[in-house]
Amino acid sequence: MRRLALYLQSMYPPAIYIPAGIASYLAVSLGLQALAGEGPLHLTWRTAPGAASLVLLSLLLRIYDELKDYETDLRLGQAGDPRYQNRPIVTGEVTLADIHVLRWGVTGVVIALNLPLGFPLPLAAFLLVFGLYWCSFHWFFYPPISKNLILAFITHNPLALVAGGYVLSIHLADFGAAGLEPLPVIYLLVGLWMPVAAWETSRKIRLPEDETDYETYSKVLGWKVAAVIPAIFVALSVAALALTSSQTGLGPYFPTAITLSGTLAVGACLRLRLSPSRKRTQLRPYMELHSVVTSVGLVIALWLNRGVETF
Repeated sequence: MRRLALYLQSMYPPAIYIPAGIASYLAVSLGLQALAGEGPLHLTWRTAPGAASLVLLSLLLRIYDELKDYETDLRLGQAGDPRYQNRPIVTGEVTLADIHVLRWGVTGVVIALNLPLGFPLPLAAFLLVFGLYWCSFHWFFYPPISKNLILAFITHNPLALVAGGYVLSIHLADFGAAGLEPLPVIYLLVGLWMPVAAWETSRKIRLPEDETDYETYSKVLGWKVAAVIPAIFVALSVAALALTSSQTGLGPYFPTAITLSGTLAVGACLRLRLSPSRKRTQLRPYMELHSVVTSVGLVIALWLNRGVETF
């Protein structure tokens, strides 16, 4: 238990990822209710297990990455790569057996949480999401994905969008499809997914002199191209969520907030592109700020605008 606590604190800090997962769930859930009609929004008996499942599914992805990348991470850490050399699995503070215990523990809990939620929805949707996550653990049974960063991004990053589909299934179980139209739902889900794509691409950009054996987008695409990619994802998220804000009547504050955080993130990317330095490759904090503003900001805006009740 001590080793697992050390692992979680290092690789999946609960103080960060639990609130982030809950906010992600509520942003989709409350956003869908706001798109469906007027009146107060609701937290139902499925909200708690649904939000907890989103957190645990995110942790399960982290565990899967730990297991399938173990040999690579160990090699990079032993070679002195600064992103890997202090990881607990590399230093030996946590063993591979510990990670397997955590995997099966999380798997058991998340399945138990979803069994009572109802069939066909949302249980069938959960099983689909869980199945896709499990397939990602096996590189979707196409081993070359593990050697191709772009292919890995194309196949793995949309899992964040799939998680949004799981929340949609819970909404349908609670409220049905009344009032929902496909295009606004797509804007909401894509708008909340794009910051995840921006975060993922932003953390794997280095200048040529800082590259190691670790595969980065800058190594594959060149740093000039790689620096612009997160900015594109951020811009897409701002556009999509601005449409969501308009369709739900949220007023000017939320669009202003995401525009400001998006401008900071895009500006950081352009600054790297135009005037590169090692310090300016640290884009991740800007993407994390934008992600928090999009999810937490949307929850707050919806809560204040519509009100939230429980039933």
